[in-house]
Amino acid sequence: MLALAPAAISLFSERSDHGGLSLGRLACDDAAADAALISRHIEAPIAIWLDADYQRDVDALGLAETWDVEASGAHALDAVSQQYGMARHAPAMALLLTGLTELERSPAPASRPAESPYRRANPVVKVGDQGGGSDGMRVFAEESFLDEWSRQQTSDPLELRLRHLDDSRGQALIEAVRQRAEWRPVPTSGATIDCSTPLTGRGFAYCHLPDTNGEWESGTRSAWIADVTVDPVTGNVQLTRLVVGQDAGESVNSEALTSALRQQLLPESSLLLRHDGGIDEWGDPTVTPRSMLPAIDTLTLNTSGVPPAVTTDALTPGGVDSGWVDARAHFNAQTLAPGTAAIANALCDATGLRFREPPFTAARIRAGLREQAAADSDQAPDFGRRPESTLFGTRRRRRRRWTSAVVASLLTLGGAAATVLPWKASIAPIPRPASDLYSEAAIERGRLVAEAGDCAVCHTADEDGVANAGGRAFETPFGTVFSTNITPDEATGIGNWSFGAFERAMRHGISRDGHHLYPAFPYTAFAKLSDTDMQSLYAYLMTQPAVPSRSIENDIRFPFNIRGLMAGWNLLNHDPKPFTPDPTQSALWNRGAYLAEGVGHCSACHSPRNAMGAEKRGDDYFAGALIDGWEAPALSQLSKSPVPWSESALYDYLRTGRAAQHGVAAGPMAPVVAGLGELPESDVRAIAHYVASFMPTAIDAAQASDLADEHVALTAAAPPGFDAGERLYRGACASCHEGGDVPVYSRAETSLALNTNLHSDRPDNVIQTILDGVVAPHSRAGNAGDMPGFRADFSDSQLTALVSYLRGRFAPDQPAWEHLSERIGELRGEAVP
Repeated sequence: MLALAPAAISLFSERSDHGGLSLGRLACDDAAADAALISRHIEAPIAIWLDADYQRDVDALGLAETWDVEASGAHALDAVSQQYGMARHAPAMALLLTGLTELERSPAPASRPAESPYRRANPVVKVGDQGGGSDGMRVFAEESFLDEWSRQQTSDPLELRLRHLDDSRGQALIEAVRQRAEWRPVPTSGATIDCSTPLTGRGFAYCHLPDTNGEWESGTRSAWIADVTVDPVTGNVQLTRLVVGQDAGESVNSEALTSALRQQLLPESSLLLRHDGGIDEWGDPTVTPRSMLPAIDTLTLNTSGVPPAVTTDALTPGGVDSGWVDARAHFNAQTLAPGTAAIANALCDATGLRFREPPFTAARIRAGLREQAAADSDQAPDFGRRPESTLFGTRRRRRRRWTSAVVASLLTLGGAAATVLPWKASIAPIPRPASDLYSEAAIERGRLVAEAGDCAVCHTADEDGVANAGGRAFETPFGTVFSTNITPDEATGIGNWSFGAFERAMRHGISRDGHHLYPAFPYTAFAKLSDTDMQSLYAYLMTQPAVPSRSIENDIRFPFNIRGLMAGWNLLNHDPKPFTPDPTQSALWNRGAYLAEGVGHCSACHSPRNAMGAEKRGDDYFAGALIDGWEAPALSQLSKSPVPWSESALYDYLRTGRAAQHGVAAGPMAPVVAGLGELPESDVRAIAHYVASFMPTAIDAAQASDLADEHVALTAAAPPGFDAGERLYRGACASCHEGGDVPVYSRAETSLALNTNLHSDRPDNVIQTILDGVVAPHSRAGNAGDMPGFRADFSDSQLTALVSYLRGRFAPDQPAWEHLSERIGELRGEAVP
C-alpha cells in the first residue's frame, strides 16, 4: 500500500494482535493503515484514536484463529486432535479504499511444529495453510477442552493433566501449585448452580513452551489456578486470586513475576472480564479499581540452585516503581497466556457456562445465566424473591407446547386492553431480602445509579430529614405531591417489594399494591434503565437502613386525584421500553443519552410540559421549564447564555458546580451536581457531550474568552436611573462580586455579566438566589463556593430595586423585567425561610 519494504515499517501498539496473548482480532493494523494513508496525504504525522465504537468493528471482524479439539477415550485420553484454521479473511479498510484487496500473502515463517505437553495422550496437531497459529490460542483451546472433558467425565481437571504428562518437572510444578492454592476436587458436572448469592469458581491451566531454540526440555512451564467471583445480578466478574507457578529452567524472580502479571495480564483480563462497550457500563472499563485487584501468589521451581534476585514488587502502597519495566524483559505474552484459560475454566466452575472465546463480558454472562434459567425453570427471574433461595429458579418443570401457545395468544389479545385498565393486580409482598444476597459490586453499581438519579434528593423531606424516608412536597399544576418512603422498611417503605414490584413501579408507574403513580415520580425516564442497572438499584436500596415513616397524603384536585385516569395518560404519553442506542451516534453520545434521558431524567425539569403534564418533545425538548419556583434554563438553541456553552464548560459545571464563563450551580442544581460528583469522570463527560449536541454551536476557547471580555467591558459602568439599586449593590454585593482587598464571605470568580439568569426572560432564579443564597455543591469534585441569603435583610421594594439594577447593568441588551414586584412577592411567599 505504501510501496515500502517491510523493514522500513515499524508498528508499535500497547495492545498488539501479534503478542500471542490476544485471542481475537483487535485489528490494530486497520488503525495503522488509516494513519499511514492520511499521513502520506497531508504530509504530516497523524494519530488515530480508537474509541469505544471501534469495538463493534472488532466484533464484526471475528476471531483471529479457530481451533477445533477432539478426543477419544474415557477417563484416559487415547488421542487428542487439534485442528487450526483462520476464521475468515477481513482486509483492512484502507486496502479496500485503495483497491489493493488482492495482495500476495507472504508464506508463513518457518517454525517448529505445534506440540502439546500432554504426550501420553498421543496428541495430533494439524495446521492449516496459514501456519501453526499462536501458542496463546492453542493453549486456550487445549486447556479449555481438557477442563470440559474432565468435568464431563466427573474427574478432577488437575488430576487429568497429571495423568497425561510424562514431564517430571511439569508434574512437580503442578503439585506445588496445587498445594499452594489448597486445590480440592471441584464438583462434578450436572451440579445445580444456585444464583441466590454470588457465584465462586476455580480454574486450572497448564502450559509448556519451548525455549527460543525450540528445545522443550529447557523451555518454560507454568501452572495457574484462578479464583473468580461472579455477580449473578450484574454479570460482573471479579478475579479474586491467582496462584501462578513458573519453571523456566533457570532462576526466576517471584516478585518480578508478580509485577509482570499485574502489568501485562491484569490489564488484559480487565478487558476480558469487564468490557461490554454497552451504554450501561459505569466508568472506564479499562481501569481496574485497586480494591478489585486480585491477590497474586507466585512460586518458582529453581533447578539451578541460584537464589532469586531481590526485585521490588511493582504494585506497592507508595505507587508504581521501575519494577514493572524490568518485568517485561523476563516474561512475554506467551508466558502469561494460560491465565486466560484459567479464568475461562474458573467461570465454568462458577456458572456452569463454557465460554469458548473471550471477552467474558457481563452481558454474555447475564445472557448465559438467563438462558440456563429458562431451561431450569418456567418462572421469570425475580431478584427480590427467595422462596426457594434461588435468583433465577432451579426447579425443572415440564411445559407443553400447546399450553404455551394458548397463553401467548391470550396475552397478545389482552395486552392492548390491559394497558388501559384503570387498575392493576397487586404483587404479593415478600420478606425483606437478606443483606448478603447481593455482591459489593452490585450494591456499588446501584449506589451510582441512585446518585445519578438523585433518589435521596427527592425522597428526603428537607435538609434535616432522613435520607430516602420521603415527605418532600412537589408543587404541580394539579396539586401537591409528596415523595414516598423508599427505605427497605417493610411496613412503611419498600422492604416487602419484590424486584418484580420494584421494576413495575420504575418502568410502568404502578405501585406494588396496583395503584397508579403520578409522573411527578419520573418513571417515564426511569423506564429507560437497563435490566442490570435496575437490579443494581434495587440491591442498593434494599441494603440501606430501614426507616419507619408513613407517607403523606397527596393534595391533588379533582378529577386528577382519581389515579385510574393515569392508565389513559400512560397510554398516550409513556413508553416503558428500555433505552435503545442510536446507531448513527457515537458510544459517548449514547452513554450520555442513556444517563440524561434515563436515570438522570434531565428533561423532567428542562423540558416544558403540555396541558396534561407530559413532557413536550421535538423542538421543545430541553427548551426550559419552571420547577418549584426555579427556572430550569433551556439546554437547546434557546439558551440565553451570553457565552455559548462548550462541551468542556458543561463538563466543568456538572462535575464541579462551576464554569468559568457561566457561574456556579445554585438552587435545585446544587444537589444534582453533588450527585454527579460521585459518578466516574467518564460518565459526567458523556452527559456533557450529549447535552452539548443540543446547544448552539460552540466557539473555540479564544473566541469565547474575547466574547466574555466584551460582555464584562460593557457592564463596567453603572447605568443611570438605578440609584437605589446601585446603593444596595455596593453595600451588599460588590465586595464579593467585584473583588478588592476587604475580607469577604465568599469570592465570586465569574462576573455577573456572564450569568445566564440575568439574561433570561424570567427573573425567578435571580430572585430566589438573593432571597435564600447559594448552597454550593459539596462533592468529591470540590466546593463551588457559597452565597448568603438576604430574605430577612431586604424588603420587597428593596429587592425590586436591586434586581432591576442587576438586570439593567449586567444584561444591558435585554429589556427590563415586567411585573417584577409582584413576582418577588409570590416567590417570597412560596419559598421556605
